[in-house]
Amino acid sequence: MNRYIQYGSVEAIPYYNCSWKSFEQWEQTGIKRQWLGYPLLIFGTLIELLYLPIIYIIFKTRLIKHACYKIIVVLAFIDMAATCCSCLITGPLLILGSVFCMYPTFTYMAGSFGLAMWCMACATTVSLFANRILSIAFHEYADVIEKKLAYFSICFSISYGFYMFFFTPSICYNSVWISWIPDPLSEMVPSEEAAHMYKNKPQAWNNWIFVTCMFLLFSIYCAMVKKIARGQKSKASMAIFFQCIIICFFNTVSALIYNALSFVTPSFWILLSGQLCWSINHGCPALIYVTMNETIKREFKKLVFGIKSKKIHNTSSINTASMSRI
Repeated sequence: MNRYIQYGSVEAIPYYNCSWKSFEQWEQTGIKRQWLGYPLLIFGTLIELLYLPIIYIIFKTRLIKHACYKIIVVLAFIDMAATCCSCLITGPLLILGSVFCMYPTFTYMAGSFGLAMWCMACATTVSLFANRILSIAFHEYADVIEKKLAYFSICFSISYGFYMFFFTPSICYNSVWISWIPDPLSEMVPSEEAAHMYKNKPQAWNNWIFVTCMFLLFSIYCAMVKKIARGQKSKASMAIFFQCIIICFFNTVSALIYNALSFVTPSFWILLSGQLCWSINHGCPALIYVTMNETIKREFKKLVFGIKSKKIHNTSSINTASMSRI
């Protein structure tokens, strides 16, 4: 975004000039994919609508007083913003068969926004895992360190997102690649100078560090939960395990595929998987909350469907841990 401010417009930025072809000519280079665009648009709309009662329930039931739920609420807003880019913007671009040079300013802005939301979501997800691990490992000091860590994590994630938005190169959507890629493919003749202009090293480092942190934290967290459950296959411990698997899978696949774009040209099905995983990644937490979090599931049924279920009190450590997204 700093380049947009520096040069005054997107097409004034070096190697982003699309003037050598008309709109109609650029339009012919794209591929309309309505079969993917419309489902993404519908899925994104449903996810956005699903998050609203979830956030309301967290505040209504005063779950927000818990440090982990403070992070969860921030993550929910980030996921809603990211879903706006991964589904509500990407869907219409696929329907239109868009490439960067059809709508350069809009695509550049949306790409910067989507990139910032992805990096914020990565940082917040890692923070949430770390929060739960510290809460279990240092349970007797949780009241002292957990809330401070939560506020620090939130401030760091927001600052990190602003940095990625303002000071790193944007990503540009291309319907042929079914992806948001660093290269706008606007140059008549590709060059090393242009490739250097498009390269976003902070994003690549973000993905590699994120995948590494998730693997380590996931392993530690599952080991700790298993120890707390004392080897018993309780409903709570199994729910936590499946939540971890779901979160790690979509996060990791999305990060690895987008990093792979810098080295190789993946097949169509891998590119499609990357787009779907990115979209599902920001939507699956909402589905997890209403299916695996007992408090939110109970209140959601009551609020949306008018179904009242008996409240089950369980003071075990494992159930306390399962209160969060993880």
